[in-house]
Amino acid sequence: MTNFRFQMRKVATIVACLAVIIMFAACDKTNPDDDNGNGGGKIDTKLVGHWERTDYVPVTNPKYWHWLINKDGTFHYYLVSSAEYSYKGKYSVANGKINFTNVVFTNAGITPVHVSNEPNSWVSYEIVRDEFGDQLRISDNEGSFTGATWWRRQ
Repeated sequence: MTNFRFQMRKVATIVACLAVIIMFAACDKTNPDDDNGNGGGKIDTKLVGHWERTDYVPVTNPKYWHWLINKDGTFHYYLVSSAEYSYKGKYSVANGKINFTNVVFTNAGITPVHVSNEPNSWVSYEIVRDEFGDQLRISDNEGSFTGATWWRRQ
């Protein structure tokens, strides 16, 4: 009889552990606050991925911008012809806005290399689907490093 109780306790412990694991696996990923109390929003899984936009200035010299939005709450934004020109930082999503924190700009294409911390910022966003695929539309938040108001999923 004591062996049966012991086995039942083991089964109950395993079931409890599985329940806890499933509970944590089902939780939404959230970003921790930065030192200034910013962040704390959720990650929108529809945003996660590789986005691209093209500037034609002049038309014969297109510039391809890439924006890698990671599920761990970080991003990397860079000019493909000059990967040393980039922005990296953290993001969170709340109330239809992408909030950017801890953003560092690097321009290694000049001497001396320029590195600076950017102020926290945000843009409103929506993802729409058209005949060409997913399009990320963002607000032009006056001077945001994100540039153009549309991006294509790659």
